[in-house]
Amino acid sequence: MISVFGNRKVSGSLWSKKRKVLHHYNRLAGIYDSLYGEEQKSKIESILKLLNFGCKDMVLDAGCGTGLLIEYIAVRVNHLVGVDLAGESLKIAIERSRRLGVKRKVSLLRADVDHLPFRDTVFDKIFALTLLQNVPEPCETLREMLRVTKSNSQVAVTGLKKHFTEENFSRLIRRIGREYVFAETEEPHDIIAVVKADKVKNKYRQKEGIER
Repeated sequence: MISVFGNRKVSGSLWSKKRKVLHHYNRLAGIYDSLYGEEQKSKIESILKLLNFGCKDMVLDAGCGTGLLIEYIAVRVNHLVGVDLAGESLKIAIERSRRLGVKRKVSLLRADVDHLPFRDTVFDKIFALTLLQNVPEPCETLREMLRVTKSNSQVAVTGLKKHFTEENFSRLIRRIGREYVFAETEEPHDIIAVVKADKVKNKYRQKEGIER
């Protein structure tokens, strides 16, 4: 596991929120899969029905946790990169990649999803599952994901219904693309969407200060 943190400063109040989430998931790491594994797998399976993978795809799992996504797509893509702040969760993800024999196709980094240690326009697909309700500024998190994704790539995003209505969740994800679909699922707790990233329109909107 590699720890990577950017040089950008994080305010004390924002870091306080991040630290609470970090401690929560570090404490849960050993039992997370038994508590939430089936629920998370249901989300992944719903999303995969909406995505097509290529053998050259670079995929980012933002807030990867214990690495449940690894067993679904690591063998289908060129490389899967998982990023999370919770070191204890990442240890389980590393062991999962070893157990599945895909360690060479998976990189796992301890890093902040709001300050991703990647150059612009790297990834063909991004997953952000059970993430947005855990970050202090979801708009900034999505903007950072848009930075590292390729234009017209697909971004899979979920949000807890107790934190987001479908209306405000739609408004939020439109910040990275106007084209999106909601996944058909029996999952009762989450809104699940796949967004087509539009870097050109969003670059214009950010430059002009337009919020829609």
